[in-house]
Amino acid sequence: MELDNILSKRQSIRKYTGEPVKTEDIIKIIEAAHSAPSGKNIQNWHFVAIKNKEIIQKIADAIGVKNEEIAKQMEKKDSQKADTFRKFFRNFTLFFLNCDILTVIYSREYKPSGYNEMTFAEYDQAEINKLIHEKNPGMQSLGAAIENFTLKAIDLGYGTCWLTSANYADKEIEKCLEEEIGFKKDGYFFAAMIATGVPADGAKSPPKKPLEEVYTIVE
Repeated sequence: MELDNILSKRQSIRKYTGEPVKTEDIIKIIEAAHSAPSGKNIQNWHFVAIKNKEIIQKIADAIGVKNEEIAKQMEKKDSQKADTFRKFFRNFTLFFLNCDILTVIYSREYKPSGYNEMTFAEYDQAEINKLIHEKNPGMQSLGAAIENFTLKAIDLGYGTCWLTSANYADKEIEKCLEEEIGFKKDGYFFAAMIATGVPADGAKSPPKKPLEEVYTIVE
């Protein structure tokens, strides 16, 4: 598929036909993700591709437990906001139960150029921390890999949705995968998920901002 066509087809897919994603295709997709650039070639990613529906359901259940825990705390201040958070979980996270493959993505911390040097030079810690928390080149590297994942999936005829909506349940998801499949990778943490499947017809996406709002050219 031509690149322009792939880019034009990229959208968040939340409805799938139920047709399977071929194992050889998911390997190709992860291979494309793995070819992405990363700061100092750190390659700070690990992909856990899950086809087992029971495990996918258990991940959803783990997120649901955390969602309800937070919602009950919210109820003490505002029951309407608590219910809105519950609806958010049902409407914008649980759809992944219908995908064919759920890929759970792990990452690890990356201290960028200048971090150790500024620490040694005794700069203010708040300024040093901005290199990780605001600039966060480790997450920029991971984002490049996830975008490669998404574009290769489209090239092979699949649709994806990049999920960060469940990141508040990161520890619960990590615990679920450790208990269910024995997966634990030292130094790595849950970062995101990608739902993948054959897209159903009728997917819609919100409009993008006008192009002139998002760029500046200096000649």
